[in-house]
Amino acid sequence: MMNLRTVVALVALALARPSLAALAVPASVEDLARTSDAVVRGRVASVSSRLSNDGRRILTYVEVEASSTWQGAVPQRITVVVPGGVVGNIGQRVEGSPAFSQDEQVVLFLSKLGSTFRVRGLAQGKFSVVSGQAQPDLSGLVFAPGRGMRRASERRVETMAVDELERRVRSAR
Repeated sequence: MMNLRTVVALVALALARPSLAALAVPASVEDLARTSDAVVRGRVASVSSRLSNDGRRILTYVEVEASSTWQGAVPQRITVVVPGGVVGNIGQRVEGSPAFSQDEQVVLFLSKLGSTFRVRGLAQGKFSVVSGQAQPDLSGLVFAPGRGMRRASERRVETMAVDELERRVRSAR
């Protein structure tokens, strides 16, 4: 006969679910701009995934054609590397990591790492541009409680007009 501890452990295991979100510190557009090496608007030219050099991770390489640079200096075509992706019949998903699709119009907050770039602030640092609106996909993020903006006049990353996003990036100090 099972003891009470065993029953409780089995019930807990049965109810356990994998995490479907990443814990993130909420950022404002201005925070992201201040901590980024570059902020660019552009079009996703290609998306491809491959195994890391050690074969333990999958990385997705996103080629972006920059149409304008709002901060920093970048070549017209840059490579952005994000964790996760699919190689053959093996996939790796990294919650909170931004997803990209070919021909997507984007605004990216970037950190330079060697010859490539990384997106700042997990998915907070990637906005899809659709019909003049810049839209972050925050669905894979859970925000840390009790963490607020550094400056009272700033608000969390959210959907806004592309013109407003550009104005906020350029005015960040």
